[in-house]
Amino acid sequence: MFIKGFYLLLVIALSVMLAPAFGCAAPSGDAAPAKAAVEKIQVATQAELDKLDADVADAALKLKSTGLSGDGARQILNGLCAKYPYLVDCSTVDTTGKVVTMAPDAYRRYEGSNIETQDVKSPVLSPYLMTTEGIWAVSLMRPVLDQEGKQIGIIDALFTPEALLTGTVAPVLEGTGLGMNVLQTDGITIYDLPKSDTGKNLLTDAEYKPYTDLVALGSRFVAEESGSGTYTFPSHTTAEPTKKLAVWASVKLHGTAWRMIAVQEAVK
Repeated sequence: MFIKGFYLLLVIALSVMLAPAFGCAAPSGDAAPAKAAVEKIQVATQAELDKLDADVADAALKLKSTGLSGDGARQILNGLCAKYPYLVDCSTVDTTGKVVTMAPDAYRRYEGSNIETQDVKSPVLSPYLMTTEGIWAVSLMRPVLDQEGKQIGIIDALFTPEALLTGTVAPVLEGTGLGMNVLQTDGITIYDLPKSDTGKNLLTDAEYKPYTDLVALGSRFVAEESGSGTYTFPSHTTAEPTKKLAVWASVKLHGTAWRMIAVQEAVK
């Protein structure tokens, strides 16, 4: 009886030890390239967002002395845009939402337009949206105060996620065979390499509905700051259904989070 019990316990113990190797989770070795890539991209992207945010904050402080209009304000905005080539434009906006000054000069024609920023009372990284300039982009905004500390408007630095992320993603992924998706926490893709899914919503768009494991993983993307999982979706090279591994991490700024998702095809 003791011998039988011993062997039964041994079998159970071995089963528990070996289960991770034969379960649903991808082996750690398979995930290593994607995990290493996404960690590098996360660090680089977070650093770039933080650097931009610090310079927008500095510009907002300088505007305290110049106000929202005039040569001084325009010089500050031009300097900010010149420092970050991926910025589309930089502007000051008054408390009614009216654009007062916009740089560079090619965008001065939008001065006087209304961009409805009256509710911006603290630093904001906006969601992906259609702008007055007629492009899909995001805005990094900060309040501008006068000498008495009263808010007189905001400073708005506009950029496309693609322009910023190309600089932090492409150098890491070059030669790896990996892809990259960047999602907002509402499921909208704001960057996609190499296939163009930018602007689509993984959770609600009809084209994703047949791929139930992908949609289920999408729910994890938006709910969890980091993780990994597998799904099946047509290959971007062959268009054949292919099992893929996704490993993700997050960057954050002013309450807005982006999920940085490295994708590896043909996972066994």
